[in-house]
Amino acid sequence: MKKKRSFLWGSVLTLALASVVVLGGGFFLALTQTGDVTSSLPAAEAPAGQDVQPTVATDAKGADSNLIVAIGDSLTKGVGDTSGKGYVGNLKSRLEASGQQVQVQNLGISGLESAELAKSVQNPGVQQYFHDAKLIMVSIGGNDITHSIGGVDKIINLKSIDEAAILATQKEYTKNVEQVLTTIRKSNQKAPIIILGLYNPFEGLFEDQGASEQLLLGWNDNLRQLAQSFQQVKVVPMFDLFQWNNDSLLSFDHFHPNNEGYDRMAERIFNSLPKSK
Repeated sequence: MKKKRSFLWGSVLTLALASVVVLGGGFFLALTQTGDVTSSLPAAEAPAGQDVQPTVATDAKGADSNLIVAIGDSLTKGVGDTSGKGYVGNLKSRLEASGQQVQVQNLGISGLESAELAKSVQNPGVQQYFHDAKLIMVSIGGNDITHSIGGVDKIINLKSIDEAAILATQKEYTKNVEQVLTTIRKSNQKAPIIILGLYNPFEGLFEDQGASEQLLLGWNDNLRQLAQSFQQVKVVPMFDLFQWNNDSLLSFDHFHPNNEGYDRMAERIFNSLPKSK
């Protein structure tokens, strides 16, 4: 077991280092899940020393389509799914199978933290997408936690998590997500907003009698409380979906979901959407 876990988390470390290289090159925007015609809007000018806002690639569809806007980190981008669909593309497929016309705008950025997301949603082009959206989805937080305790390379050598660091990060995360939701609501007061709860990709790694899992559950509870202070905002839980199922639902990096994991996420989101009247 020790040798197997060491090999497994060595793969995680390799991916983490690669992610740092990619993120260091500045923000980039994922192309939409379909191969439709794309165009770009100018990025908002960033203050000196900061990364510029991402340019926006559009998934051109008919005027009758329902626009879904997805923002956040590598989960929104769909990293780990060999089909390239991720939870966003899988949800699109489910909605279309139910007879709905759907247009997807995927603004996922790998490595994104909540503070960076709070800045990126100030982009006027992104705010226009919020204005036009019929559904908005958010995945953010995993990088906040991981980076706050030194990154994956440090995590795999820990016997327990730094509780003080996690709680301090949670406080800042809450402020950032509140700012994101406030910005969205200024552009669109009615569209449902789905926030993905966090799962635990490090299940069984720490010898802390479940203390790390309790911290993560507390993080998700805090997120739900924040969501309840806004109209039409729901946190869709993912923790139990992956609990005891990491081996079958996570990709080779043992961090991001695999094809089945993303499909299961999309199924849960689909079942959590408001029912048509």
